Amino acid sequence: MCYGSPSSFYHLDCDSMADPKYVILIVDDEPDLLDITASILEMEGYSVSKALDVPHALQMLETITPDIIISDVTMPEFSGFDFFSRVRQNPRLQNTPFIFVSGHSDFAHVKIGKELGSDEYITKPFEPDFLLSVIKGKLKRRQQLSDSFTHQIEQMKSQLFNIISHEMRTPLTSILGATEILAEGKDSLSAEDFTEFLEMLKAGSKRLNSMVEDFLFVVKIESNDIVREAGSQEGFISPYQLIDRIMQDFEPVIRKKDLRITLPEIQASIGLAAYLPHIENVLRRLIDNAIKFTPPGGLIEIRCTEDDDVSTFVIRDNGIGIAKEYQLEVFQKFYQINREKHEQQGSGLGLYIAQKLAEANQCSLWLESETGQGATFFLKVPKTHH
Repeated sequence: MCYGSPSSFYHLDCDSMADPKYVILIVDDEPDLLDITASILEMEGYSVSKALDVPHALQMLETITPDIIISDVTMPEFSGFDFFSRVRQNPRLQNTPFIFVSGHSDFAHVKIGKELGSDEYITKPFEPDFLLSVIKGKLKRRQQLSDSFTHQIEQMKSQLFNIISHEMRTPLTSILGATEILAEGKDSLSAEDFTEFLEMLKAGSKRLNSMVEDFLFVVKIESNDIVREAGSQEGFISPYQLIDRIMQDFEPVIRKKDLRITLPEIQASIGLAAYLPHIENVLRRLIDNAIKFTPPGGLIEIRCTEDDDVSTFVIRDNGIGIAKEYQLEVFQKFYQINREKHEQQGSGLGLYIAQKLAEANQCSLWLESETGQGATFFLKVPKTHH
């Protein structure tokens, strides 16, 4: 590594000493320059670890987790580019800022360093203050990202707590209450009451099972299993028969709310370049969402249109609608609109899962809505070409 004039070593800003908790790993095959760099950083309050080559640096990384890595590019046996690739293969170090410092200032070397994904590429010679400013900037950004991640985790914990404390407790209370009544009053209950409590048990169990299935499905999404399931699968379906089969599962709530339903007119089978169980899952969630937010006596329209390359499923309700500012947020994990005002009886994962399933199958899912005017969801699915 090379610097500007030696006198610049004695003009460091001692009033802005670094937090000693920060550990920096420096890798350079020139011992003198390695020692000079380490001295500069130690004067600023950093804890410094040094390595003269890549194998030694990799060995050190087995026992330390640096906050920043600074590496030369041209070194014997393994280059700095090789070192960077090895570092990024370690999950523990994937977000560690990595700075190349090199005498190669030509565009080709800088381009390689940038395209690899390094955080900075500094060319020699440079002033020590410049290196220090880069380090401070990278550490500041790292802290910002850490704070943002912590905030997201806390927000998710809060959302999970709300779901567990309300959405899961409600059916549990229903199940426990019905179980106690059946156990204590089985001899005095009429056949009608007995059936009613059994239905209560069934409904509570189904609701709990649905939430557990959603949580398990999120695990499949985040482990990329749904992408592997989707693969290059395709199949043929009749839109009318598919929707009719889904609607049969919702028959009790449709009848209870006295909803009017229109089904797709297309009864012939159409070929879709997608994994059909995923498509059915998406449509089931969209229809469930429409039923939840459609008022008693309301109308739900379900259509399927065909173009040369795609089939588009359309699910429209005349419910409360979704304001423009919330229309992207509804596809986020655990998001629920006006949870205090609307009893949604769910985990807040339905539309999130639907969107991820659509993406895994190269489909498009979006909505159009205005407050008080209902909502229309569109699912565009590519068709087979044979």
